[in-house]
Amino acid sequence: MNDSEQYLGLVKNGRLQLLLPESEARNDVRLTEMPKQAAIRPEVQEIALKKHEGKAVMVLGQLSGDWICSAEIVELASPIVTALVKKMFSI
Repeated sequence: MNDSEQYLGLVKNGRLQLLLPESEARNDVRLTEMPKQAAIRPEVQEIALKKHEGKAVMVLGQLSGDWICSAEIVELASPIVTALVKKMFSI
């Protein structure tokens, strides 16, 4: 059973500042390819976001504290879409 959720955020200081879902809005998280219940630390398979600084990003995964586990970046927004996301969320 796949219990992945969809998250929308903006990359800021190498972390993903969540915008959606609204219940998680403004939380800063890191991404890891590690499953949620892995026996090793999530940093081992962390997805580097610095190269996407300032962009809107759509991610699938499972939120666990300050991490989105089993994370998969499904969309990197173009500059136009990123500008629209910032406008829409008043950022």
